[in-house]
Amino acid sequence: MKTALILTCSLIATATVAPPAGAQTSAPAPHVSLSLHDAVQLALVNNLAYQSALTDELSAEAKVVQARAAFQPTVDAGYAYSHTQSEGAFVFPSPTGGIEKVVVSAENVNSVNATLQYALYTGGAAQAAIGQAAAGLAQTQNQLAGLHNSVIQDTTSAYFNLIQTTRSAQVADTAVNVATEDLKTANELYNAGTAAKVDVLRSEVTLADAQVNDIKAHNAALLANAQLANILDINLSSIITPTDVLETQAPSYELDSLLTSAQTRPELAAAHDAVTIADEAVKGARAGYLPDVSVQVQDASTLPNFVNVPQPQLSEALAVTWQLFSGGLTRGKVQQALSEVDKAKINLKLIDNNVDLEVREAYFNYTAAQAQVVAARDATTSARENFRVNQIRFKAGVGTSLELSDALLSTTQAEDGYISALADLRISLVSLQRAAGLLPAQS
Repeated sequence: MKTALILTCSLIATATVAPPAGAQTSAPAPHVSLSLHDAVQLALVNNLAYQSALTDELSAEAKVVQARAAFQPTVDAGYAYSHTQSEGAFVFPSPTGGIEKVVVSAENVNSVNATLQYALYTGGAAQAAIGQAAAGLAQTQNQLAGLHNSVIQDTTSAYFNLIQTTRSAQVADTAVNVATEDLKTANELYNAGTAAKVDVLRSEVTLADAQVNDIKAHNAALLANAQLANILDINLSSIITPTDVLETQAPSYELDSLLTSAQTRPELAAAHDAVTIADEAVKGARAGYLPDVSVQVQDASTLPNFVNVPQPQLSEALAVTWQLFSGGLTRGKVQQALSEVDKAKINLKLIDNNVDLEVREAYFNYTAAQAQVVAARDATTSARENFRVNQIRFKAGVGTSLELSDALLSTTQAEDGYISALADLRISLVSLQRAAGLLPAQS
């Protein structure tokens, strides 16, 4: 993660500062060399959806704390000050003469109180709320893990797609160079009288086709570069140089073990958590049939009082609340909660089936990709040899430009096919690892 942060800071410093309006600038596009590991870490740091999911995890943790507060006592303290325009008093004649005045309320009154309240029994509502919050936290964490895996897969696919298109562009460059040399040879043979004009024309067409394909190949490489930059959330003008290679020693897997491993996938875990949340909601709804029991202790005093001396008042109360009739409200809540349980279980089964199918599809694609690499490698070797032979024949004046053009096209296609097969193998490998829950856990 430290490497990713350094890369992020570097890219921001060099690639995201916009020039002033109207200013002319010729600053070169930033160059970035990245390994696959660094690219994934950078994507995780910059991916806004992933960062949003991290905040959801913090929110879910806070909900657990809130739910657990139901089993803790609450303590409240209060203070009130009141002022009246005149004090309350009784005025009557004194037996000794004069007027007697007895104050019964003051102009300024200070009231202080402290209350402790504790829920002794909630009918299971508090326990259900805690269970829901805890399951919700687990669900959020599993969804975050699933998004983490999606970022890895998307970044890996874009990374190897960039390598593939870059190498295909190099093959296209080579094809242009070879076609240029073949055209030169055709002109020399034509001038020497050992080749027909049609051979020169055919060589010119071959060169033109190679140039068109070269433009397309470089355009595809530029687009792949921008797509990876977009996933990494960096300047789209950045020139990314991957440091990993397509060639790899592909590991072997057994389908049965992959299906077993897939049961640990975060998507399945999140679906299980959804069932738990729904079960706890049923318990919370059924708590409406049961009483609530709480105890309250309060210490309060008012100064001045009738006798104008402090007189604390300590009181204790045991409260029992039982809703005997709700007009069907509680019953409706229970029925709704039970329906949500059934829905969560159906969704769990659906996800389980989809995971099973996804593993099988990824496994078959991976094994096919392995076979395609072998076949493409052999095809490339044969195509190169065929082109070498046809080039010798053409220079010797016993081959035609058509044969040479076809050989060059076959070689270019075989080279592209081999590069594509290597990229498909790397991409299918990460797809299989994600489907089977084998990607590294989030750090």
